[in-house]
Amino acid sequence: MGEVYKARDTRLDRVVAIKVSETEFSKRFEREARAISALNHPHICPLYDVGPNYIAMEYIEGTSLKGPLPLDQALNR
Repeated sequence: MGEVYKARDTRLDRVVAIKVSETEFSKRFEREARAISALNHPHICPLYDVGPNYIAMEYIEGTSLKGPLPLDQALNR
């Protein structure tokens, strides 16, 4: 639903992930931002900032996902 980039927040001197939407804040993008901001869990990255076509969140080192996880893997604890 958008491209994700690794960037540096120069004001707070930290590395962040920026998810950019191709269009200005679509309804789906807005729902995603609201859902992220409403949750507080160690396995969900915190939301730092929202703009007209981007979401800035915590950058977590790792490999890129290759599509959605199969349901059985997503539910495996």
